[in-house]
Amino acid sequence: MGKHMGNIPLSKQVYSLHLAFVRKINDVHIFVQQAIPLLNEARDKYEASKHEKDRRYYVPTIGRTKFARRTDQELKNIYERFIENELYENFIVTAVSLFESLLFDVLRLVIYSYPQKLTLNVQGIQVDRTVPIEVLLQSNTLESALEEVIRKRINSISYAMPKAYLEYLNNVAGITISDPVFPDYIEIKATRDVIIHNARIINEIYIQKAGDKSRGKINEKLIMDLDYFNHCIATLKRVSGIIQRDIKQNFPEK
Repeated sequence: MGKHMGNIPLSKQVYSLHLAFVRKINDVHIFVQQAIPLLNEARDKYEASKHEKDRRYYVPTIGRTKFARRTDQELKNIYERFIENELYENFIVTAVSLFESLLFDVLRLVIYSYPQKLTLNVQGIQVDRTVPIEVLLQSNTLESALEEVIRKRINSISYAMPKAYLEYLNNVAGITISDPVFPDYIEIKATRDVIIHNARIINEIYIQKAGDKSRGKINEKLIMDLDYFNHCIATLKRVSGIIQRDIKQNFPEK
């Protein structure tokens, strides 16, 4: 079973995923580039405002219409927050999610094309080598049973530490994870986790994950600025390119 999706070669399927990812991630960067000047302009307008009273702003609420009240200076502060940090935070989270979707789609395609790779394992990822009886009973064909087993495998891998699932990617697909860009990716993923779970404040978990690439000390706030955002976009594109390149080399068209 060396091909999937209408007998399209694996390398071409992964190439299409890579191109789609790069386009999406470039779109994110273009949007941010275009948005920042507009946000600066709005911030400057509120900063120069002499209006001191609250204005009403619609905010969604279940069951009724509600408005929040803010002064123009408070609006200026909101814009500054997003311009300086929060815009980058949100789009870094988005970028990492897009990349993870690509990575796990690649794993799914490789394993579907070469089911024997289901037997491979790495430290940090538990592999169930048995097929639950309910999967067999609920599947009309061997193919649908295989798809469900792969779905469960990818789901379990997605909860592993980045070092573990990258090692799994290396074992399954022969991806060159020794490239210096991969520690940068692991730090970016650790940053994403701190954004979501610890309000950008560095903790022991971040230090453990990021290792030598750590960008601060415990209890410091991670810097989120344009330079780091650019670094994230470039790094994720580079890793995607390595995956696409190695898939093409390791799984040539037949």
